Amino acid sequence: MLRWQNAGQHMKILNRHIYIILLLASASHPVVANAATGTIYPLITYKCDPSADIITLTNSLLKGDEGASYEYSDEDGTFSPWNMVEISQTSERTRIIKTRKITRTCKLSSGEYTITLEPQVFSRNLKGTCGAAISSAFTITYDGIDIKERTPFEDFCRGNSPIITRVTVFGKTGEVKVKRIARYKFY
Repeated sequence: MLRWQNAGQHMKILNRHIYIILLLASASHPVVANAATGTIYPLITYKCDPSADIITLTNSLLKGDEGASYEYSDEDGTFSPWNMVEISQTSERTRIIKTRKITRTCKLSSGEYTITLEPQVFSRNLKGTCGAAISSAFTITYDGIDIKERTPFEDFCRGNSPIITRVTVFGKTGEVKVKRIARYKFY
């Protein structure tokens, strides 16, 4: 019985190492993998549409070849949270040492809105619990006042907490609408 328990523990450790190797192997588009979903690539989009009088943020995942070949672009408003972090790798540890924010402004009928995107880092130690998981967070500011304070798309790296998939700002009313789904539907 002890041999099987140890084998299970060794498999968990092996899977964790494979998970981190996949993460570190892709410098331009870090990835996350697990047995249930395969390789996934996080995608955050920002769209300012003055003609429709809305701002839209989306949080989604790209899988497989589509994710591997996807070209994130500041100009197109497509971002990966992994491109917002700086990683330091030594023989003892691999960790996130620096983060950066992306700020965009959009003029709608009710005024100017500022959207700030930043990584949601669950653990700076990439070998620790939740270390190879990362998401994003957003802040919405109107005329210098945060109307939606820093809000993570995902609050936790595991469990079944809801995940934000879409945020819409309506220029006419200034309303911010947030769409959430269950974690198991997202992954």
